[in-house]
Amino acid sequence: IVRSDSATVEDAEFQEVVTSLTQEISGLGPDIVTGAVSFYDTGDESQVSPDRRTTIIPVLMADGFKAAGDNIGDVHDVLEDSPLPDGFEIFIFGEATFSADFLEGNQSDLERGETFAIPLALIILAIVLGTLAVIFIPLLLAIISMIIAIGTVSLISTFFELNAVVHNIITMIGLAVGIDYALFIVARFREERQRGLEKIDAIAKAGSTAGRAVFFSGLTVVFALIGLLIIPQSVFVSLGIGAITVVFVAVLATLTLLPATLSIMGDKVNRFRVPFIKQRALDGWNRGRRRPAGQFPFQAGI
Repeated sequence: IVRSDSATVEDAEFQEVVTSLTQEISGLGPDIVTGAVSFYDTGDESQVSPDRRTTIIPVLMADGFKAAGDNIGDVHDVLEDSPLPDGFEIFIFGEATFSADFLEGNQSDLERGETFAIPLALIILAIVLGTLAVIFIPLLLAIISMIIAIGTVSLISTFFELNAVVHNIITMIGLAVGIDYALFIVARFREERQRGLEKIDAIAKAGSTAGRAVFFSGLTVVFALIGLLIIPQSVFVSLGIGAITVVFVAVLATLTLLPATLSIMGDKVNRFRVPFIKQRALDGWNRGRRRPAGQFPFQAGI
């Protein structure tokens, strides 16, 4: 869209601006633009506003919507580099431009969300778990789950066209369930170690109890999210595929990678206690004095 504050399409200056801009866009070549025509080429009055101060230049991008989204940046560069006389303005709109702006805004929102979410998650984990050594395990598990899920979705996108929101849902759900599921296992592992079980036995016990809960919880979430795939719209299908993938990966990582990590770290998960966090259950253990089994009435059945 070319608009002037005072000049009209009948003025030579207006015509020069529009003609020059049309030629520059057409000069991008048939691989990017297959057609760009102005009012001065067609004489079509529908391309001119009633006050004669605004006109549109329809541009046909080459090779369909996906290619247009990849190439629209070249058209934007032409508009940004085009010198304009005083009083003239240029705007651009269309599906490819909207898609490019949406992706840019989507990426910006994603980065801003992660900037706040990850530090906040670390603070909450430090308060809940009480030690610094253990707080990175759930977060690392969530990040690994998100990376694997994004890679899996990228492979799926080669067969089905997915909306850009798929990355947002993977980040949001992956961070939530990855930390949540890992927290179950880690907390149960620490409890079993406090009760006197050896490291491997504590891992096995955590896996057979909290691990089973994580498995069925993830399975329930996956079945619930399948409903999104029924809606025949790209955004809902993308949300469903992204969420299902990251939940499935998070469950697998929790049941495999997390026990392996705990077997390596062992009692080191309780190092670097957070000051001012009340941990009555861990006081004796952290000072190297494990309580005898008799002090735990709930251990009678173990």
